[in-house]
Amino acid sequence: MHKDLKLPTAGLVIRKGFNKNVDSYSAFEADGKTMTGLAGYLKERGVDTVFVTGLATDFCVAWTALDARKLGFTAYVIEDATRAIDLNGSLAAAWKKMDEAGVKRIQASDIA
Repeated sequence: MHKDLKLPTAGLVIRKGFNKNVDSYSAFEADGKTMTGLAGYLKERGVDTVFVTGLATDFCVAWTALDARKLGFTAYVIEDATRAIDLNGSLAAAWKKMDEAGVKRIQASDIA
């Protein structure tokens, strides 16, 4: 992390994508086989629902939401808080997979 980045309240830092030879899009899995520790951290704190935002909807966001479902979490993607790359239909394919897995799609205004 950059030396000037201030994280005074960070309770956990998740590291993923550290193997340059392996695409690692999910916040739950570091390199295709190594768990990041996020699932255990959340479960130890009684968290059962995750809200996913960020870049890119069709890759990191989708993989994170799909892994959340596989790990037993209720998963929401806040659609207007994400942005897709959308290469050759990748966004539509990602939404199809997420819909089939039970990932819920919401807008930021849906959160009270």
